[in-house]
Amino acid sequence: MSLNSRHQGAIVTVASLLLTAACGTASQSQPQARANPSDETVVATIGGATITLEDVDRKLLETNMTMLQELYNARREVLGELVAEKLLLEEAASRGITQEELVAEEITAKVAPVAEADLQAFYEQNSARLGGQTLEQVSGQIREFMVARNEQAARQTFIDGLRADADVAIALEAPRVPVVVASHERTRGPEDAEITIIEYSDFQ
Repeated sequence: MSLNSRHQGAIVTVASLLLTAACGTASQSQPQARANPSDETVVATIGGATITLEDVDRKLLETNMTMLQELYNARREVLGELVAEKLLLEEAASRGITQEELVAEEITAKVAPVAEADLQAFYEQNSARLGGQTLEQVSGQIREFMVARNEQAARQTFIDGLRADADVAIALEAPRVPVVVASHERTRGPEDAEITIIEYSDFQ
């Protein structure tokens, strides 16, 4: 199991504990992964006419900006993880070791054990959300969560260092809402400016 997978498992465990005060787990079927099509991919045909993914995204931008933003956020998160994995693989290869050995040496080994005082403080801060369970009952889950959180922070610090030394360029663009300014509106600056700022005033 990868370090990142263990992070997610521990965080989900404690999140479930805080929300439901239960120790059960739920299973959910996962959709089959598919390659992301390009904007020019035809997703529908009507006779001789076609609809592309770009057409779909444009309509989504007009009708549901929130959903399009969530899609972008998900893509950005996955892209960041793919970049991190690539950087780890390249760094491990340059050292002549495996990725698992690199993670153990640069991340896992550098995470300090969870102090009992920190464990107690976390329990006291969240005791009202733990359904009356004692520290002894939940200490194992809390400790696992705190270790995973610390490892995640150490991993991110190490990845940031690798990115600073690597030639990483992100071309994923955030969704943008086109701003239409009426011809009679007062404007200042060039019409082809990259950023448009609209000011609203209430004179009442």
